Amino acid sequence: MKTYTVVHGDTWDSIAYKTVGDEFLCDQICAANSREHEGVVMFEGGEKVIIPDIAATQSTIIKAPWS
Repeated sequence: MKTYTVVHGDTWDSIAYKTVGDEFLCDQICAANSREHEGVVMFEGGEKVIIPDIAATQSTIIKAPWS
């Protein structure tokens, strides 16, 4: 587990992208910080958030059957 100091304008998905490389993991980061930053959508800057030990998933491209 590590911490990240947010910059002005950061959102949960931008933090996830910057720290673990996948914005779709923002729910896990948000859950780890729910007590300290409940209801925060966009940060002012300078706050510290906990980045839990999570691994970025590989994106999979799924083609439609007709393509």
